[in-house]
Amino acid sequence: MAEIWDVYDINKNKKNKLHKRGVPLDKDDYHIVIHAWVVNSNDEVILTKRHSSKKICPNMWECTEGSIIAGESSVEGAVRELKEEIGLSFKIDDAIFFTSFVLDFSNTIIDSYVFKRDVNINDLVLQENEVSEAKIVNERVYRKMCKRGEIVESLRYFYDLYKK
Repeated sequence: MAEIWDVYDINKNKKNKLHKRGVPLDKDDYHIVIHAWVVNSNDEVILTKRHSSKKICPNMWECTEGSIIAGESSVEGAVRELKEEIGLSFKIDDAIFFTSFVLDFSNTIIDSYVFKRDVNINDLVLQENEVSEAKIVNERVYRKMCKRGEIVESLRYFYDLYKK
């Protein structure tokens, strides 16, 4: 079944219009993608490696991310994606809104959330065909991965913003 999105304007106002994933959006139409950062008590983050079959950024590292679906808020999408992609259950109240920005090169608005929890990496359940690996990294390792171009570009400033 095709994934259906709500359509928004650049200010995140719903346009009362639906869109099918895979079809280009009109010039002034946007969809919302979430970034869900799981941060432990040592300020380390869980990174997941995008599956090699992904069309966009295959084999690159990222936080849990994904498009919200029609009828879903961005925070609901973040909670859903964490469960689907890495098997972690959170409540909406666990989410801390982090930042929102528009990707210059696409019709995408990113809403980012932080979820605080100490996690054992072996307890993660990775979604087949979405996530091929996961690891927990500290800021130093994260920044090295960014310099080597291993992390999805739109995520490379996480610690700069998080430390503010």
